[in-house]
Amino acid sequence: MFFNGDAVTYRRGRPPYPDAVFSLLRSRCGLQAGTRVLEIGAGTGLATGRLLAAGATVVAVEPGENLAAVLAADFGGERLEICVSDLETADLAGPFDLAVAATALHWLDPNTSTERIARLVRPGGWLAAWWNDFGDAKRPTEFRDRLDEVYRDLLPPEPGYRDSRSYALDTERWRGQLTAGSYFEDVEVEIIEWSQMLTAQTARDLWSTFPNIGELAAAERAEFLRRLGEIIDELGGSVEDPRLTVVYTARRVERAQPAA
Repeated sequence: MFFNGDAVTYRRGRPPYPDAVFSLLRSRCGLQAGTRVLEIGAGTGLATGRLLAAGATVVAVEPGENLAAVLAADFGGERLEICVSDLETADLAGPFDLAVAATALHWLDPNTSTERIARLVRPGGWLAAWWNDFGDAKRPTEFRDRLDEVYRDLLPPEPGYRDSRSYALDTERWRGQLTAGSYFEDVEVEIIEWSQMLTAQTARDLWSTFPNIGELAAAERAEFLRRLGEIIDELGGSVEDPRLTVVYTARRVERAQPAA
């Protein structure tokens, strides 16, 4: 797993999720003190910390040993249980009030994961999945236009950000996956607009966590990160980079749990 290879850089490079995500979990999904949460693909704890801060008890499933180690070091305590495993093979005891997948659901098997999650969430409980989208074609910036030149030189198959299509915004796909088997219903989609301030260093940290950059040859990766930082320095040392966070929520139907 790419992210597990340098868990410390991942923790340093990835931005936190916006407050609005957790406000939505409270208002729509009932997140509060005592809520029992299953977190799928917890990584280094970008969502875990906020769930714990809300008073939840969290069972965090994370297959990457290095990521799980950082998670334990930062958030370990009596209300956090960490299961180092894939969701498909994890030994988990439900029921949970809420299952969440922060930038993780796309890694699961779309044909089996919804039923697996449904086995673990109580009737009337909730499933929430969300992703950060880096850049926003509806809010173009000079930084992104200039960065596209670097992509064209070093990653020519990649579309420019104005032409890219986010899988997080493929609502037909995710509605279909979340309602497969009729275990979940009442799907809603929220799109949260925000921006992240980047310096040359924070941008290099962030882009180092993207698999397509990590898969470049060492010399090309170094050139990409150098040019990335130079753009920001030439634009005054910091830039405001648009973000979208796309949140899907679905309610567990009020009927008996499927057989295990």
